[in-house]
Amino acid sequence: MNDKKQPNILLILTDQHRLSALGCYGNTPCKTPNIDRLAKEGVRFENAYTTCPVCTPARATIISGQYPHQHGMTSNCGYHTAAVWNIPDHPRMLPRRLIQQGYRCGYTGKWHMCPEENNRESFNLKVPHHVPSTLGFEGQDFMGHGGGGYRYREYQDYLERNKLELKLERNVNSAKNIWPNFGIQKGGKEATVDHFLANNTMALIDKFRAAEQPFFIWHNHWGPHEPYYPVEEFFAPYRNVSIPPWPNFESTAGFVNNQHQIKTHPDTRNLNWDLLQEAIRHYYAFTTQIDDQIGRILSHLEQTGALDDTIIVFTSDHGETLGSHGGMMDKGFSHFEEIQRVGMIVRYPEKYRPKDCAPGSVRSELASLIDMYPTFLELSGIPPDQLDAQGLSLHGLLDGRASSWREEVFVEFYGLYTGTTMFSCRSGDWKYGWNPNSVDELYNLADDPYETINLATDPTKRQICRNMLEKISNHLPESGIRQVLLDSLAKLNRVD
Repeated sequence: MNDKKQPNILLILTDQHRLSALGCYGNTPCKTPNIDRLAKEGVRFENAYTTCPVCTPARATIISGQYPHQHGMTSNCGYHTAAVWNIPDHPRMLPRRLIQQGYRCGYTGKWHMCPEENNRESFNLKVPHHVPSTLGFEGQDFMGHGGGGYRYREYQDYLERNKLELKLERNVNSAKNIWPNFGIQKGGKEATVDHFLANNTMALIDKFRAAEQPFFIWHNHWGPHEPYYPVEEFFAPYRNVSIPPWPNFESTAGFVNNQHQIKTHPDTRNLNWDLLQEAIRHYYAFTTQIDDQIGRILSHLEQTGALDDTIIVFTSDHGETLGSHGGMMDKGFSHFEEIQRVGMIVRYPEKYRPKDCAPGSVRSELASLIDMYPTFLELSGIPPDQLDAQGLSLHGLLDGRASSWREEVFVEFYGLYTGTTMFSCRSGDWKYGWNPNSVDELYNLADDPYETINLATDPTKRQICRNMLEKISNHLPESGIRQVLLDSLAKLNRVD
């Protein structure tokens, strides 16, 4: 047992995880009993947002404590829209600062903060570069995106050692619909990437406990990002489940702006709900499979006695549209809640729980992935005035020391395979989306939670639009794109 004042910290990060795939966030057929347990025993943040609805920029925010416009990983590494392709090693990086606090830092799973393995030759490097172990982590080093984790040599070796086989059988409707890619992984759950990842995290827990040092472990799943290939055990309960259409499935809001077309299903006009819900069944089953492995890790913490010493944080890098807004798929290129809002849960053991933080609490304050960095640093023992972070410590909020809290939260987007700059601001019930190449968007989330009515062109909402644009301009540093935004604000001011 760790008798030191510093708690162990476990960060569980899923990928492209929409809120309808979290049982604790509302009425849904998706079953996530272990994540729900974290919410029941911890604190759930109802209004948490990514800093960018793309994998690399969001992950770089967690490790650097900076927004994409500052850390420079503005798109997925390897894409021309990313200003920085490789996360740099620096004393301010999260693992480096935690190591200074006496922590052992472990890493499992998806990294996606350096390009693919085949880029080594371009850089004339003999070993993986800018991977977890080069920034102070112990554990797994997986370059690039990984496509679900199936192709990595370490996973293939795991299958071979355990006489397991990887066999993916694509669903016939997936082949018809082109996108997304889903089906069934044949065999038992022991052959899944998720089981392989949980094994690594449990081994890290044992390794660090044996050394009697506090640990920070960052556990990452590739899912439920596509491809969705659960094993039969997890798909069977969903096979005949009827999933109601999204309330905005028929909405034309997704056809308003040019950039929306980039992520609209290629056969949207013929995309019917019966076909789409088959993909959603696989998405939900994949999520339940991931949840099962999270349960294995929780059981291991309990069995080893480490659960009483470990603060657990669950969140995701961003969400997924999955047919919302008239057939939009994937992420990026919109301001919609489905891709920007994320699940966020903090579970404290009793000995570390803030006195006013009852198990099962739900907080309505605006939270963000930018808050992960200062939260972990404060939990490690760094005083609040020495956090040096752009975000706010959630621990400071939960233990009652935050005399005030933010009134707005920002989401940045700089494109993927095509350059498209967009900024979002949520303040109170209002969500504003600035689109320099198309029509701006304004939604009242209290009256219109599914964002089907764009109020940006309503003359009676002009002052709200001005206020939101000013908030975004104040968030950004001096730059060419900020000047374009200020020009938009000046144009709006001239209307009256």
